[in-house]
Amino acid sequence: MHRRLVRLLALGLILAAPAFAQEPAAPPSSDSLTPVSSPLSPDSSPKIYPVGSEPQPEPSPVRWEGQTAILGAVRLDSATKTVTATGWVNQTAGAIEVLACGLAGKVHESVFVLPVNALDLQAALLLAGLKGGEPMLAIGQGPPQGAPVDIFVDWKSGDETKTARAEAFVWNVEENAALPDAPWTFTGSVVKDGQFKAFAEESLVVTYWDPYAIVNVAHPAGANDELLVVNTNVVPEVKTPVALRFVPR
Repeated sequence: MHRRLVRLLALGLILAAPAFAQEPAAPPSSDSLTPVSSPLSPDSSPKIYPVGSEPQPEPSPVRWEGQTAILGAVRLDSATKTVTATGWVNQTAGAIEVLACGLAGKVHESVFVLPVNALDLQAALLLAGLKGGEPMLAIGQGPPQGAPVDIFVDWKSGDETKTARAEAFVWNVEENAALPDAPWTFTGSVVKDGQFKAFAEESLVVTYWDPYAIVNVAHPAGANDELLVVNTNVVPEVKTPVALRFVPR
């Protein structure tokens, strides 16, 4: 049910977007503006919510530039169905559970950081036609179910633009090799206990199976949090700007 609500939300965004793009709303007249009290007013105080019941973020309004839909920091090419998010290299060695996380995610074990709203990323991937499968029961328990999606990483080395598949950045210590070329799995995150879990945890693309992440690695090594490390042979230096491109199969 919760997954269906998120899909309907994304559908509503795309249906509403063309009208939004063609006819920008006129600014309100001064007669229609209603004064509001200052947040510093002595008779106003912030509302404190019990843990887990805080208001959840809304997806960004869709803005169009030609055939490209822009949701916050996420871009969707409506012709190729390619979703793009930019960020930087966060980790160049050591164990990982995450390929890409948000600013407040598991930065101690993530190859990349993408400063995006998780709702925007999931909405864009849904609009690109991806569908998640039955949610996994718990972390490390899979395999993940959902639509296959290829992920490519672009970065610059001097004046040269380089591209590699996302799995090339992940080394399997048991096999002593990088993960083989293969699509990842769009599982889609879920709403639980009043929270959109990918936003709460900021786990966007993971290498250790996680029912709350948006995209999971499809390889069986995703069941073991001790097998996967950064592939030091491929990863650029820390803080190198990158773009991750998600391409549905």
